[in-house]
Amino acid sequence: MRSYTLEICCYNASDVKIAAENGAHRVELCAGRHEGGTTPSPGSILHAMETSSIQTYPIIRPRGGDFLYSDAEFEIMKKDILFCKNHNVPGVVFGILTQEGIIDRMRMAILKELAGTMDVTMHRAIDMSNDLLKNLEIVHSLGIRRVLSSGGMPTAIEGIAMLEKMVQTTNPKISVMAGSGVNEHNIERFWNIGIREFHSSASTLLPSRMNYRNPQSAMGKEEKEFFNFQADGEKIKKMSFLLEQLAKQ
Repeated sequence: MRSYTLEICCYNASDVKIAAENGAHRVELCAGRHEGGTTPSPGSILHAMETSSIQTYPIIRPRGGDFLYSDAEFEIMKKDILFCKNHNVPGVVFGILTQEGIIDRMRMAILKELAGTMDVTMHRAIDMSNDLLKNLEIVHSLGIRRVLSSGGMPTAIEGIAMLEKMVQTTNPKISVMAGSGVNEHNIERFWNIGIREFHSSASTLLPSRMNYRNPQSAMGKEEKEFFNFQADGEKIKKMSFLLEQLAKQ
C-alpha cells in the first residue's frame, strides 16, 4: 500500500489530465486561481471526472477573501456539497471560521454531515485561524482526518516549524498535508518532518494562443488575458519520483 499522497491543485480538466498522467494521486479542483481557489462549476467537476480516473476533490468556497460566510454563502456551500454527493464525487475541500478566527464548529459539522461518505479535507482556512494547534483539535472533533496547511505562513517552507508541531500533535489522528510553495526542490524537507501528504500547484505560465489582442481593453485588473497557467507535467513527475524514492528508504 502506498504510504504517501501527491495532490495537485488544478483549475481545469486539462490540468487534471496532466496531473493524472504524471504520477499525481489526487487533485483539488478549483476555479478562481487569482482568488486562491473557489468552487468550480458543475460542468468542470463532471468533465474532470468523466475524462480522468484520478481522485477529484472540488474545493467548496463560494468566493475569495476571508472564510467568514454569510447565511446565503453558507446555503450555497451546502448546495454545492449536495451536488458533489449526488454525482459520486469522492471528496470535497472546505473550511469556515468565526469572526474570532476559530473554526466554526457548528457550520462545519453541518457540512461534514451533508458530505456523508465523501472524504473531507479542511483547507488552509486553518492558516488564518487564531491558534493552529487548538483549531486542529476542533478539526479532529468534527471527524475530519486531513488538513491542508502552510503552518500559518505564506509558504509551507516558512511555516515548516509549525507544520512539524502539527504533525507531532495530531499524528496519527489527522494527516497534515503541506501546501503552498511545495515543489521538487523542497518536498524532501517536508517528508523529513513526518509529512506524508503533499499539495502543489506545480504550474507554469504559458502565452495565450490568441492572434488578435485588443490593447485597449482588459477583462481583469491583473490584465492576464493573454497568459494561461497550466499544470506542469515535468514538475509533477519529478515530485512523484522523489516521493517514490523516499518511500523506499
